[in-house]
Amino acid sequence: MAIGSKKSISNAINLSTSREYKLHAEKIILREFNLIKNNFIQSFYSHPVTKEIAAGPKASNISGTLGGQGNLFSFIGFPSNAKPLRPIELLFKKIFINSIKVQKDGSITNIINYPKAQDVFDVTPMPWADGLSWAQGIERGITNLGFFMSIKTDQSRSGEGLQAKNKVQKSTFNTRPYISSMIRDFELSIFRLNNMTL
Repeated sequence: MAIGSKKSISNAINLSTSREYKLHAEKIILREFNLIKNNFIQSFYSHPVTKEIAAGPKASNISGTLGGQGNLFSFIGFPSNAKPLRPIELLFKKIFINSIKVQKDGSITNIINYPKAQDVFDVTPMPWADGLSWAQGIERGITNLGFFMSIKTDQSRSGEGLQAKNKVQKSTFNTRPYISSMIRDFELSIFRLNNMTL
C-alpha cells in the first residue's frame, strides 16, 4: 500500500529546484521514517504472541491466549522445526520509502510501501487448514482449544501437543490485538509524518 500527502510551506520561491531544500527535506523525512519503521518492527518482536511463537514448542503461554494450557506453537500445530514468523519478517523487510518529491511550493509527497494486514494473513497459513491464517486467528479466535492436550508425544507435529477426539477442557481461545492493530498504529504514524512541518 502507498500513502501520500502534501505539506504547504511557501509559495514565495520554486523550492522544487532547490538542491539544498531537497537534501534537507529528505534527511528529515528519512530519519523520521526509519524511527517509525524501527518502532513498528520492535512492537512486533516485543508482542507476547510473537515471543511465544518464537520460543517454539516448549514455550509457556505468555500471551494468555490459551488460558495457560500449553503454548501457541504446539496448539496451532507447527512442525517442531518450523519458522512461522519468517514470512512476516520477509514482508517487513519490504517496508521502504518509494519516493520523496518536493513540489514548487515546498510541499512534500512521500510514497511509502508497506504490507497490509491481509498481506500478512496471506503468508501465515494454518498448518492444517487451507484458507485460514494463524495470525488472523490470534485476533479473531482459533477453534478446538477444548480438544487440545498439552502433552509430549511423537504423534504431534510439534512434539508437544495433540487434538483429542473428545473435549478434554472447558477453556476457550482468548483473542488478542495483533497484526491489524500494529499496522493501524504504523499508518497513523505515517500520517503524522506526512503532515509534519519542516
